[in-house]
Amino acid sequence: MPVSLNYIVKRLFWSILVLVGVVVFSYLVIIFSPGDPATKWAGNPRGVNATLAIEAARRELGLDKPLHIQVFDFIIKVFTGNLGTSIAYKQPVFTILYSNLAATLELLFCSYVIILPIGIFLGVYSALHRDELIDDLLQTFGTVMANTPAFWLAAIVFLLLVSSGHPVYGRIDTRLALETGFQPITGFYLLDSLLQGNIIIFIDVLIKLIPPALIVGVYPLGLSIRLSRTLMAESLTEDFVRAAVAWGVRKRRIIWRYAFRASIPPLVQVSGLAFAYSLIDAMVVEYAVFGREGLGRLLVDALNYSDFKLAIGLLIVVTVFYLVINTLADVIQALIDPRVRL
Repeated sequence: MPVSLNYIVKRLFWSILVLVGVVVFSYLVIIFSPGDPATKWAGNPRGVNATLAIEAARRELGLDKPLHIQVFDFIIKVFTGNLGTSIAYKQPVFTILYSNLAATLELLFCSYVIILPIGIFLGVYSALHRDELIDDLLQTFGTVMANTPAFWLAAIVFLLLVSSGHPVYGRIDTRLALETGFQPITGFYLLDSLLQGNIIIFIDVLIKLIPPALIVGVYPLGLSIRLSRTLMAESLTEDFVRAAVAWGVRKRRIIWRYAFRASIPPLVQVSGLAFAYSLIDAMVVEYAVFGREGLGRLLVDALNYSDFKLAIGLLIVVTVFYLVINTLADVIQALIDPRVRL
């Protein structure tokens, strides 16, 4: 069995420890940062009763308790799934997090479905033409893509699209949604539109999704080109590949069945890490440039309204996302590579 019970227990233990550390550190940083959450919760009161209203808000939010009691109570609430009500949205924090997380994940999934196969294909093609001009060009292209700031590129692409008359701002055309009776089900609008048979909304969402998805995929594109090229170049020099050539095995079979198959485990591991890293790029690009719903918008609103519950909830979601993706990458690598034992 490639995944042992000992690995699962150890991973779960360290994950919980990391999560507790993130909660404590985030709570202390946000509580001691400028801005009073109680004032925001009370609606920025003014006048003679303002002080009383703020004190009542502090009691309601639990901010009147000693700091260590506040931290302990908040940790308990996190692990019982009750972060309370958002100061900015006046709705349950986890409800807001889920709906916006779906928007960001939809962007990430779309980005990787488009970009990763292209990057791997270009990397393999580059490895098959080592030391040729096309190899140098593809390696240079991969380096440039991996080091291009996503925010800068997104701003340029957005300006070009707007100036050419292509509406890409937002996640969905609200007028079309009202006219066609579209209702979100899972929070993934592409899937929801297909479930409802609403092709008009599907096309509208897809048109608005593709530009930011391509921008978010710039870093993983460059990384996958360079990584797959390096791994394939090493695999093609292995003895088992030379033996297959000597036995007269077809070239296509040697490339994809033997050489590329040996490159898959490390490619999966690094792609998983890149996927987790791309969450930050997605948060920046989706809201700051394209004005889409998502975790990026939540982060800005949480800071503007001193919404410590929402801010910490957002940090928890990001932390759990990283832990889950890294664990899945390890498990998948162990399942496809019999040499790896966890």
